[in-house]
Amino acid sequence: MTQSDVRDLDSLDALRQAVERLADRMCLSSQSIHATLNRVNEHFSVNQVTYWRDQTRVAERELTSAQDQLSRKRSTVRPGDRVPATEEAKNVARWKNRLRLCQEKERLARRISIEIQQVCEKTRGPSAALTELGEVALPTAANRLLSLIDRLRAYQDGQNPG
Repeated sequence: MTQSDVRDLDSLDALRQAVERLADRMCLSSQSIHATLNRVNEHFSVNQVTYWRDQTRVAERELTSAQDQLSRKRSTVRPGDRVPATEEAKNVARWKNRLRLCQEKERLARRISIEIQQVCEKTRGPSAALTELGEVALPTAANRLLSLIDRLRAYQDGQNPG
């Protein structure tokens, strides 16, 4: 039988333990990435779109109300009298501007939502690979290394009489 130098199995065991810790950390990182992707997607695809859609509805209601007030102010006057409705006209203009802004922001939120969804989907692939590495490949390698260490220990014990 040939002589083999099997002295420091502790360093191999330390390597195995490091591989196990790496696998655990990869799983945690992958879960964190997945959760972050879900939060980002929800924020841009749901929360922002909903917020600006709601703001558009508020602006539409307020514009209708402001137009009604302006109409009432102008209709309460006798045919020859002209009552200034400056504040009401400014209010109508302000709500028209707000409505345009909200509609623009809602369209922008929808475009950004699509882009964010695409980026999240592209990121999920590498994240899944990271998960697979942490849950399958590294634990398998650590188990294989443990098996080899056990065999080396048995070999080492057979070489040292005693």
